[in-house]
Amino acid sequence: MNALSMNNLWNYIQGLSLTANNQRWLAEKLLENSEKENAVEGLSRKKLVFPKIGKDFKVSKDVLDMVCGTLPEDFDFDKEMDMMWEEMAQ
Repeated sequence: MNALSMNNLWNYIQGLSLTANNQRWLAEKLLENSEKENAVEGLSRKKLVFPKIGKDFKVSKDVLDMVCGTLPEDFDFDKEMDMMWEEMAQ
């Protein structure tokens, strides 16, 4: 598919009023199809390997402040997830 066709397809998809769940479904279907084609072509994905972290490793306070703590009581997880998907779709 050429770039012009891809842009037309993207514009069409953006014009649809898709919910976050619909967007997620569409993305999963596209990835599923892509993974099947890659497997046929012998381009299977590499395994995700996490680095080994020693038992005595200490996380810095700055990192802990960024990733740990409690959420505000009025925090709406579903709303935040929907906003994240909408931002990623743009």
